[in-house]
Amino acid sequence: MPERVLFDVNVILDVVENRQPHVARSGPALQLAATGHITGFISASSVDTLAFLIRKNATSVQTHAVLEDLLHILEVAPVTGEIIRAALKARWNAPEDTIIYYAALEMGCTRIVTRNVRDFRAETGAIEIIPPEFLRV
Repeated sequence: MPERVLFDVNVILDVVENRQPHVARSGPALQLAATGHITGFISASSVDTLAFLIRKNATSVQTHAVLEDLLHILEVAPVTGEIIRAALKARWNAPEDTIIYYAALEMGCTRIVTRNVRDFRAETGAIEIIPPEFLRV
């Protein structure tokens, strides 16, 4: 069974928007999900954020196409009321990162890939927080 990995929005945007120099590291990490070497996830709470950010530089049609393509590569990690309550109870500085962490935990992910490693406090140690260039199979 492939490793389960959740991708943070910044890594996905690096690829979608061809952000230099980050795409050189984020692209190969996301490609591991596209080729089935890992099972990639995005949290449900990140999809609307991603849509909003893409839409700033694209049409609605282009935004829909990008999201549809992305959802062929990544599965959506649900964000339920229970996950949000658990995340808020954890009292991290950034609730959005805590929600992502708890969604990944619920899906059995072993890693979260982000360029903002320090934003995540892996208090339980259940999930490894890594930058995209560290993701290898």
